[in-house]
Amino acid sequence: MRTVGTVCRLCASAGPHRTLNVREMMFGVREHFEYFVCAGCDTLQILDALEGDELLRHYPENYYSYTAADQPRVSRWLVTQHDSFKLRSGGRLFGRLLATPLLDGVVRALLGGDVPAMLARLAIDRDARILDVGCGGGELLDRLRRVGFTQLTGADPYLPADGATPGGTPLLKRELAEVTGEFDVIMFNHSLEHMLDPIAALQLARERLAAGGRCLARVPTTSSEAWEVYGADWVQIDAPRHVFVPSRHGMSVAAEQAGLRVETTLDDSSLGQFLGSEAYRRDVPVTDPKILRLFGPRQLWQWEQRAVDLNRAGRGDQTGFVLRAN
Repeated sequence: MRTVGTVCRLCASAGPHRTLNVREMMFGVREHFEYFVCAGCDTLQILDALEGDELLRHYPENYYSYTAADQPRVSRWLVTQHDSFKLRSGGRLFGRLLATPLLDGVVRALLGGDVPAMLARLAIDRDARILDVGCGGGELLDRLRRVGFTQLTGADPYLPADGATPGGTPLLKRELAEVTGEFDVIMFNHSLEHMLDPIAALQLARERLAAGGRCLARVPTTSSEAWEVYGADWVQIDAPRHVFVPSRHGMSVAAEQAGLRVETTLDDSSLGQFLGSEAYRRDVPVTDPKILRLFGPRQLWQWEQRAVDLNRAGRGDQTGFVLRAN
């Protein structure tokens, strides 16, 4: 471990900050990358962010956000039942079953959280104008369309071209700065932590929010038990794709600099924080089928119960920051 004096991307503290080495483990490349923990706000950040082709090689064709739309029809139907139940718009039989604690935890782990439940808690209307920044293949947008949301748009500069999801949701190949119009909800669904300048991205979002609109920034956070327990093996670091992983305080500071304020936070961590991190401790990538044989149902149940408790206490390892303009 060493210390560095680089400037924090969120709070501008010059340190000195302590560093740690983190392996790429999603795909099992095991290449090492140096991160630092901000001495001022406890935000974790990569020291030398990759760019261009060096970065793109860590986003292969089978990266999850590009392939999620290829789910089997039965899987999509079950997810829709789950989401409809959470939004109180149907899915009363299968949705209720999938919302039972262990199955709900598995669904949240596989899908990366529970955005429909968040939108339900925020009382977002089905005709709200929603922009998903860094949408990938648009699987989340199609999930929302299947449960009644009607004005949806995705934007991602890494798309091959402008187009649409399988469900017909428009997808724009462009940076947020190139998106026109105003929106009632702008979402960063685990995309903000991939950006070199998160404050600039939040400023662009604020400029595109309609009066009374909200930004929902879903990110992993170091203000969590999982980071404290697992350190460099914490699955949510996701080196080198995650440029920064904010603390709750760091995210609040970033929002303020962008002209926003944190209205509330909605933790939606799952058993995946333990499953993935314990696998990394055993040198097993999360994309290795072997991971399914490492832990039994009882262990998964215990982890899901722990995740629920941590979410209630504001100690989950991922949260949705609900932001409003100042």
